[in-house]
Amino acid sequence: MLLINVPIEKGSYIAGFVDGEGSFYISVRRRKDYRSGWKFSLHFNISNGDKAVLGICKEYLGCGEVRQTTNRNRPHFLFEVADRAILRKNIIPFFTKFGFLSNKKKAEFRIFNQALHFMEVEEIKDYETLEKILMYRKQLGEYRTERTQYTDEAIRATFRELRIDRIEA
Repeated sequence: MLLINVPIEKGSYIAGFVDGEGSFYISVRRRKDYRSGWKFSLHFNISNGDKAVLGICKEYLGCGEVRQTTNRNRPHFLFEVADRAILRKNIIPFFTKFGFLSNKKKAEFRIFNQALHFMEVEEIKDYETLEKILMYRKQLGEYRTERTQYTDEAIRATFRELRIDRIEA
């Protein structure tokens, strides 16, 4: 669905729902097939027990997947978007237009948008870019209750800096 076709009441409802139930974060996974040894991914998600509400979010955001998870042995659902191009095309414009009421979610969204822009233009190839991503991850982590699997120290200790040989002219 095009952003201009989203009714104000639906967009405002979704923004309010995400303000309370949504999350913007950076995940980090060990990957031997990545030159740096790590895969950094941006994620937007909403976790809730009501699949129908997540379906409405998917419809009006025009992207994402809804899948069932388990939360305390009860069925639970997760709506997620992790593709950078779709985050840029759908998620950022939607929440830029409809916004958030809480200062917490406004700050989280601003940091996420900055991290997305940075990761779109910078390859994580050296310690300088690694530190910038870890800074964004730490800032976004302040808004989450879940713990990260890998500490910054563990990532730094095993990060393989990509050495690019320059040809002298």
